[in-house]
Amino acid sequence: MLKSHNKWLVLGVALLILIAVSQIGFAANEPPVTLFINPNPSPEFKADVWVDKGQGATYYPGDSIDVYYSSNKDSYVYILNIDAANRSRWLLPSEWFRNNYAKANRTYVLPNMQVEAPSGTEYLVIFASTEPLSLPYLEESIRSGGQTSFIEGEANLVLGAIQAKIRIAPQRNWVSSHTYFYVGGRYAIPVPQPPAPIIPPAPRYAAISVSTSPSNARVFLDGVERGTSTILMKDVPLGTHEVTVILPGYYTYTKKFEVNHVQTYYVRATLKRIQ
Repeated sequence: MLKSHNKWLVLGVALLILIAVSQIGFAANEPPVTLFINPNPSPEFKADVWVDKGQGATYYPGDSIDVYYSSNKDSYVYILNIDAANRSRWLLPSEWFRNNYAKANRTYVLPNMQVEAPSGTEYLVIFASTEPLSLPYLEESIRSGGQTSFIEGEANLVLGAIQAKIRIAPQRNWVSSHTYFYVGGRYAIPVPQPPAPIIPPAPRYAAISVSTSPSNARVFLDGVERGTSTILMKDVPLGTHEVTVILPGYYTYTKKFEVNHVQTYYVRATLKRIQ
């Protein structure tokens, strides 16, 4: 059921108290309950009631909801709320909105209502009449306050009493319609999950084999001595590298090259003797 955030609403804004609607799993299905509708409505007379998320939408306790209604004729509008517990109450007119007269083709809103339990399917039934109607339980509901009063008896009995009363009026003078929505039991609160660890990509290494003539020369990779030739260096990351070979009595040998693939690169250096 909905409750108002503001007890005193100005004219032109009606108080709507909506009831809880069914679980999310039912939201795609038309409710099996058949509500009282004008059995022979006049095509020229139409009244509608709807909610901001549309018919069949799901709300949760604590959600805000706006309810809209309109009629294509100047008429007196009555809105009955039936909640999932089969309780009913008049929402319009109410203690907070006694003037239920609506001008033709205007949209009226009952704004910023708050959804309350119980969960299940909630209905809004609208009656519009070109003349004021004396409907069952209406005066009692207004006197006791629309936000706290429920009509005694199950909704089908209440609707039966309304039907018996309203049929006294000529059918061309009134019309009815309804909508429904769902109230879920509670929000599915997501369980916080720790952030996934950032796993760096596995390093990819190549190998460099250095052989010299003559052998037993000191071998440097990027300025770091790695041993003497012939040598196989297996932990060489991809990128630009420089191999330097030093042997006393010989000119220094240097080679710079790109290591782009995971493979073995071969450096064969023939050292030149210093004259």
